[in-house]
Amino acid sequence: MSPASTRSPVVLRTLVVTGALALTLTACTAPSQAAPSATPTTGEESSSTPVATPTAAATPELVSTPFDVDCGELLDPGSLASWYPGLTAVVDDEASGDASRDGEALQQVADADGTTCTWQDSSGATVTVGVAHFDADSLDELANDLVATSNSVPTFGVEGYFDTPGEIGTAEAFSSPAFVVARSTTFLEPGDAEPVVSAVLSALKQVD
Repeated sequence: MSPASTRSPVVLRTLVVTGALALTLTACTAPSQAAPSATPTTGEESSSTPVATPTAAATPELVSTPFDVDCGELLDPGSLASWYPGLTAVVDDEASGDASRDGEALQQVADADGTTCTWQDSSGATVTVGVAHFDADSLDELANDLVATSNSVPTFGVEGYFDTPGEIGTAEAFSSPAFVVARSTTFLEPGDAEPVVSAVLSALKQVD
């Protein structure tokens, strides 16, 4: 009987060492790390947030009632001549001279189907008066605009304002439902327009 085959001790020691080394290498290998995901910065987050765009508030429409009256009833020609000699009533289409018949305030009177009257002297200087009727909210809207753009005048006896746009004296007064405008290059200050405004306001009490 042949003797049993045995491994050399050297070979066994080699296998043991090799196995141990393999186990050591396996234990020392670090597991793979997943790449961190990108986190948006505060700036990036805010940039994606929609920004509200402010919108302009709609301007309320003025509500008016047509107002038609004879100019002689608004302003007595004799009284006007005593304040400003030489003025006579003229039809708007026939008036010439300065630009006091124009302006935003008188345009508002025209747009409201109000009454506009003009008196003129031989040099071309004019006094123009306009009256229109508005509802209470519209009068408030007109007055609020004047608070920011004109100058308050206490001597008109009602809420009143005076300014000189384009060097043309412009007086505006409120006596519900009436909006009264008086314009002239002869109105250098509120006191110049006061007799005309007061006379128109007094006449309106008889007409309205």
